[in-house]
Amino acid sequence: MEALQQLVKIVNRKRLSKIDVFDKTFLNNTNSNIYQLLYEGLENGKITDDASAAAYVYGSEEKDAKFRKLKQRFKNKLQKTVLLLDADDVFQSEKSRVYYECVLTNHIIEIIIQLNGTTKLVYELVKENYSKAKQYNFYSILKNYSYYLLSYYAINGEKKLFDKEQQLFLLYVDLAQKEQLSKFLYFKTFILFEEFTPITDELLKNVFNNLNELFEIKEELKNFEIDFYYYFLALDYYQKSNQLDKLINICNEADELMSTNSAAITNTRRTIIFLFRLYTYLTKRQYNEGIEFIHAENQIQVPKDNINWFLIKEIEFKLFLQSDRLQEAYSVYEEVQKNKNFERQTQKTKERWLIYHAYCVFMDNYINQGDYKYSLGRLLNEVQVNVKDKSGFNYALRIIEILFNAARNDFNLIFSKIDALRVYRSRYLNDNTYKRNHLFLSLLIKAEKSGYNAKTMKEAKWPEIAELRKQNLYIIADWEIMPYERLWDIFVELSEKNKIK
Repeated sequence: MEALQQLVKIVNRKRLSKIDVFDKTFLNNTNSNIYQLLYEGLENGKITDDASAAAYVYGSEEKDAKFRKLKQRFKNKLQKTVLLLDADDVFQSEKSRVYYECVLTNHIIEIIIQLNGTTKLVYELVKENYSKAKQYNFYSILKNYSYYLLSYYAINGEKKLFDKEQQLFLLYVDLAQKEQLSKFLYFKTFILFEEFTPITDELLKNVFNNLNELFEIKEELKNFEIDFYYYFLALDYYQKSNQLDKLINICNEADELMSTNSAAITNTRRTIIFLFRLYTYLTKRQYNEGIEFIHAENQIQVPKDNINWFLIKEIEFKLFLQSDRLQEAYSVYEEVQKNKNFERQTQKTKERWLIYHAYCVFMDNYINQGDYKYSLGRLLNEVQVNVKDKSGFNYALRIIEILFNAARNDFNLIFSKIDALRVYRSRYLNDNTYKRNHLFLSLLIKAEKSGYNAKTMKEAKWPEIAELRKQNLYIIADWEIMPYERLWDIFVELSEKNKIK
């Protein structure tokens, strides 16, 4: 009862009258309820920025002082309301619900200490939640809870309890620090592996050292969250170092952990493991197996507004395209275009799908003996972000342009581009990430020196050809939309067909 008495003193009538959060009453649709109007506009998509919000609520501009004041108050109300949500409604897993409750309790304790000091109420709140935090090894919270108990024992002169608790406190401080370090190692490496970063031997060495350090922490902490930080970093490392067998081993280890510990399962974790497995099917040219894997009835369902849905579709498209199942590739392209969330993707992502479509159109014309009518000029105008990118999908654009010109028997235009490609190769294609790009471009340069002589190219024993045909020797970058060895064979065939002798 003492604890309740203290709480009533804190939550007194005067403070109750000034609670500034949202509840059901604010949703009442009345002409005078501007908070409800702003909420409704955000909810139904009629408000997308400050300008549209000011116009929707007040019929004014975003610089309107009334609007700026409303926006700030609205934001403050929403933030405070987050602390009052029903955990059972918000979170799907028991672990997430418990974490929410423990964090909320921690905030309440901090506020009580600021108001009244470390009282019996603080002690009782910690004791009520301590076991919950221990159950899921929430070390950062346990560290705080233990500290609150130490403060209480010290104030009340309970030395035996203090001595016993201080051992736990020092343990939690150490574990919380290592937990934080593990997350730091993951994100530090994630930045190193940013999209299109050249994968050098030095980079891989640095990542490997971080991975080993994270592994040691993982083994000590035995915490699901840290386990998956390790798994995701390991998957990235083994993918970018082209160690596909080890990549599969990590997928198996992660799946085994989730199959034996339901608390470790989240849809995001399952989706990421799914994506890496899918990547190995594509890299190993196991097209049918990859397609079956995607469409297996027991596979996870990824929401269409999730970025992972679009990543899965990219691999699915390539599986169909590279196995000459063009109608199915077109269908995937159309499915992506029709997704109402497609326009919300980054400009680079939207442009990437235009490049994919160009490759599909080319392969369609090649296989079905079409006339190769396609507007390259329009494509280049529509992919301005990728055109400016001096590696990656810019390279894919250059290659598809050459292939269309070869199909149209416009080898003079290809001749005119070779000097620029030589510079491109020396400046941008000198790292592990681009080894296959470098090999393919070297072939095109050698072909140019032969005058694009079909017989010479067909009989050539150039080492680059053999290197490209070796499976799993080098990283296959995202922008290798069709295997380069296949494109080389097509290029030679087009040269022969167009009588380049």
